[in-house]
This record gives sequence, structure tokens and C-alpha cells, in this order.
Amino acid sequence: MRLRCDSTPAWGQLRECFEGRGRYFDLRAAFAADPGRYQALSLQAPHVFADLSKNLIDAPLQATLTGLAQQCNVVAHREAMFGGEHINQTEDRAVMHWLLRHPGEDLPVAVQAEFTQVRQVLDAMLAYAQAVREDAAITDIVNIGIGGSDLGPQMAVLALDEFVDQGKRYHFVSSVDGHELSAVLRQVRPESTLFLVASKSFTTLETMTNARSARAWFTAQGGRDIARHFCALTSNVQAAAEFGISTTFGFWDWVGGRYSVCSAVGMLPLSLQYGFDVMEDFLRGANDIDEHFRSAPPEENIPITLGMCAVWNVSFLGYSSRAILPYCQALAKLPSHIQQVSMESNGKGVGLDGRPLPFYAGE
Repeated sequence: MRLRCDSTPAWGQLRECFEGRGRYFDLRAAFAADPGRYQALSLQAPHVFADLSKNLIDAPLQATLTGLAQQCNVVAHREAMFGGEHINQTEDRAVMHWLLRHPGEDLPVAVQAEFTQVRQVLDAMLAYAQAVREDAAITDIVNIGIGGSDLGPQMAVLALDEFVDQGKRYHFVSSVDGHELSAVLRQVRPESTLFLVASKSFTTLETMTNARSARAWFTAQGGRDIARHFCALTSNVQAAAEFGISTTFGFWDWVGGRYSVCSAVGMLPLSLQYGFDVMEDFLRGANDIDEHFRSAPPEENIPITLGMCAVWNVSFLGYSSRAILPYCQALAKLPSHIQQVSMESNGKGVGLDGRPLPFYAGE
């Protein structure tokens, strides 16, 4: 089932295409020669329209890229992921962040127990979020995390700012440099602040350094009841308890940190700031794209097609960077979130067998 892409016939065809015309592709000439290029290289999914016509590809090349995906068993890997199989071979784990936003219908038996756990955490988290939202004494929330425990939640909270009704003042701290935390603490008071400490292991150096500094400030400023003013998003309940935190919301080893925005790591901040309905809409939209990825044929599948365009751009054209430029200011943090997801997923120099790859695989 595992087949390295450069051993497929399609890879050889792409290499020939690159040597023959790919390196000299003229985008202006391509539009002049094909008036229907825009329509032919555009795809539609729920809430998303993708115009690929400005990429250095044409319809025959796109078909070859789709063929590469098929020869590499992308569809089979996709079904294995949605079936709960352990496709994370290096850690022997399932990859089921999609389950965090699944509505629950037609689930494989193999993942129903995990889905029940997801709903239990979600229900408890929502009850807690509503209590905090109704607590007028809490005016500020400080989210302490790094990587997936910071970028995804920050992107989501800031992107939906226009929907805030009774939200609190929200602050994000990720840098281990104390200046960032210090600047936030100058704006808040201990008796009216809730700290969220997001660390799957509760041992992340940067996060725990900031968490300890926040706790020291809290007590030095006369703050009382750490358990009320600190909440942990972690799988290490014991470590959180030793820190002094009694309210914890966990997630599972089948959720990679970079994909955790739909777990309590992202959904608690979202529900605290915007309430249940907005959080549900967020999860529903994510599931809509999951369903498109799962059901659309490869040639009409936006995630697969964008992935194969990235293969062409990186592994053949040699482009080492990509510009993500949101026109909407509310999406200002989206590029950083995508950058982390992309680099942690594809920024590898070795294959699954641990051997160096003879081609570039990530930006």
C-alpha cells in the first residue's frame, strides 16, 4: 500500500513533461491559446472556490498529476484514515482529527467509542464555557500555548471577531521571551482574568515557562484560587493537577497538534468568545470539507488537486516558498496557521523508511 511517488510511471511522465515544456511554461500564452482555461482549471466545494488557472499547469498536466495521486493510492490512504486505521506508521497511531467535527452519522464501528469520548469532552467544555461567559467578573482570557496550541485557536478567534456579542478581551501568548507575557499582564487584573494553558503533554518548554510566570504573577498580585482562574487543555491531567489546575479538557494521541483547532484547544477559546452556535458552525464547515475530500473523485477534489499542484511546484519546478495573502484582515493569522500545518506535514527530508529523499518534498 505504501509506494514512494518517484517510483511510479506518472512520476516519470511528469519528469519528461518538466524537461520538455514544464520549465518553459508561459502562462500568458496558455491563456491566449485556451479561452476556456479558467473554467477547465477551476473547482468547487462547499464554501470554497479554487481557481487553479494561474498555476503553471494545463489540463493534460493536471490529468497526469491526478494519475500520480491514483498510482500512489491516495484514495486508499484516505479511506484508511476515515476508517480509523493506524496510518501514522512512525508512532503506530490512527489519524482522526476529522472525528472531532463529525456529526456522528454512519461512523465505522471501529471509531464509535472515540466519538463518544469526543462528545463527552465537548459537552463538558460547552457547559464550562457558558458558565465563564455568564460570569461578569471574568473580563480577560489569556491563552498560553505554542504551535498548534496557539496558531489555530488564534486564527479562529480573530477571524470571527465580527460575530462577538458578549465576548471577553482575548490575549494570546506563545513566545518564551517574557516581553510578550509581560505586555499582556500589564493589561489585566488577577481577579478578572482566566488563563488557558494549552499543552498536550503539559511539559512543552515554552508553554510551561509562560504558565509558571503567569501563576507567579497571579499570586504576587494577590490573586486567589488558582483552580478558578486557570484551565488546562491537556492530556496530562496529573501534571495539571500538580500545577494547581483542577479544570482540564483533554484530547487524544490520534489528534496531531497542528490539527488540534477542532479539539478543545481551539473550540474552548471559540466557545468562550462566541458561544455554542458559532462553534457549531465552525465544526460544521470543517466537516463539509472533510466530506468533499472523502467523496469527490480525485479530478474534482480540491484538497487532492491542491496537493498535487504543490508536488509539481515543489518537487519539479523547485519553488521553495508560497505566498498566502488573505484580502480579509480578519484572516491575518491564517498564513501562519497554514505554514505550520504544511511544514510539519511535508517539511521532511526523508521518506517513511527513514531514507533521504532524492527530491524536495516540502516548502
